[in-house]
Amino acid sequence: MAGCNSVPLAQMVERSRATSHPIQTVSFEAPPNQFLPPAQEPPKGKPIPISLDTVLRLAQDQNGQVRIARIRVEEAMTDQYWANKHWLPDLSVGIGAWRHDGGIQDFQGNLIRSNYSSVLPGVEFSGRYDWKDGLVRRVEAERRVWQQKAELSKLTSENLLDAASTYVGILAARSGIAISMETEVRLKDLLEQTQKLAEIDPGIRVEVSRIEAELMAQTVLTVKLREANKAAGAKLAYLLGLNPCCEFLVADGKLVPITLVDAKQPIDRLVDSAVTNGPGVRELEGLLRTVEAARNANYGFSHWTPSIQVDLVEGGFGAGPGTRLDWAHRFDLGVRAKWNLSEFYYARQRRHQADLNIQQVHITFQDLVSKLTLGVQEARDAIHSGAEQIQLAEKHIRHAEDSYKLSEQRFKQNIKGRSSSEVLLALRTLGGARLEYIQAVRDFNRAQLRLFVLVGADER
Repeated sequence: MAGCNSVPLAQMVERSRATSHPIQTVSFEAPPNQFLPPAQEPPKGKPIPISLDTVLRLAQDQNGQVRIARIRVEEAMTDQYWANKHWLPDLSVGIGAWRHDGGIQDFQGNLIRSNYSSVLPGVEFSGRYDWKDGLVRRVEAERRVWQQKAELSKLTSENLLDAASTYVGILAARSGIAISMETEVRLKDLLEQTQKLAEIDPGIRVEVSRIEAELMAQTVLTVKLREANKAAGAKLAYLLGLNPCCEFLVADGKLVPITLVDAKQPIDRLVDSAVTNGPGVRELEGLLRTVEAARNANYGFSHWTPSIQVDLVEGGFGAGPGTRLDWAHRFDLGVRAKWNLSEFYYARQRRHQADLNIQQVHITFQDLVSKLTLGVQEARDAIHSGAEQIQLAEKHIRHAEDSYKLSEQRFKQNIKGRSSSEVLLALRTLGGARLEYIQAVRDFNRAQLRLFVLVGADER
C-alpha cells in the first residue's frame, strides 16, 4: 500500500470509476422527468455541484472543527517557536531617576541626614540562561504541538469518513426514491387494471383493497426516503463547512460500487500500511520521541549545569547633593552562577514521573495500533462480504424481474389461474430485491471508505 500515498486523491476516485469492477452493477436510472423526486422546496440560490472527490477535499479543508484544530496546531507551533528562542536575553534602553531626602545609614551603622539626586540613562542588558528550565519549556511546547496535530488528524479522519459515508447515503436515498416511485407507477397501473376487472367480477374487489394498501405503503416509503435524502444533504453541508440550507447538484448519477483500496491484498500488508500511515500514528510517534529525548537529556551530564544570570548596564550617570548633578560614564556588569539543590533532591521522583509519561505514550500507541488493526480487519471483511452480497442481490433482481414479467403477462393475457395478487407479490419482491442491492452497495462503499481512511491513503 505504499503506492496509495503517491497517487493524488482525485485520480484515485476517477480511476475507481473508470476501472471495470468485477461486480456487475445494476442501474436504476429513471427516464428523464419521470421517476426523479420532485423538489420539495424552491431552490435557495445556485445549486452547488458535488461529487465524491469534492466531498473528500472539502471534508479536510472546509469543516469548521477541522479548521479550528488546524488553528490550534499553528498556535502551538508559535508557542514552540518562542520556547526555542527563550535563551535570548532582554535588551532595553531607558532612563532612571532617584531622589533621596532624610535619614540614611553609613557603613559603620551611624544615622546620617542627607538629600541627593541621581539619574542613569543608558542601555540595560539582562539575561538568564537555565538549561533545565529551557528544556522543560521546549519539551512542553513540542508536546503540545504533537498533541494538537494528533487531535487534528483524529478530527480530519473522522470528519472525512462521516462526510463520505453521508454522501454515499445521499446516493442510496436518491436511488431508493427512484425505485420507489417506479414501483408506485406500476402499482397504479395494476390498480387501474384490477378496478376494471372488479366492475365485471365484484369478488375481485378484495384485490383492489390489497393493491391500494400496498400503494399507500409505497407512498409512505417514498416520503421517508425523501426526508432521509433531505436530512443527509443538510448533514453533508455542515460536515463540508457549507450552509446547511444549500442545494446540491449531485454529479454521480447512480450508486455503484467503488474501489479505493485493493482489499484482495494480504491483511498483513494492509495492517502495515495502517500502522505506518494511519490517522494519529505519526503524531504519537513524534510525541514518544519527544518525551524520550527529554528524559535522556534532562538526566545526563547536563543535569549538573547551573543557571547563569548576566546583568549589564552602560550609560551616563549623574549624581550630586540636593538637585545638583555631576556627570560621568558608568558601566556595571554582574554574572552569577547558581545550582538549585532542590533539583537533586527531587531528581528521582521526576525521573519516575518521566518514565510514567513515556509508559503512558507507549500504551496509547499500542492501543492505537490495536484499534487500527481491528478496523482494517473489520473493513476488509465487510468489503468481501459486501461484494458477495452485491452478486447475490444482482441474481435476486434478475429472478424477481423475470417473475414479475411472467406474472404481468399472465395477468394481461387472462391466463387461467392468474390474479392481481400474484402480480402484486412479484412486484413487491422485485422492489425489495432492488432496495437490497442498494443497501449492499452502500455498505460496500462505506467499508471501502473506512479502509481508505485507516490505511492513510487520504494523506496529501
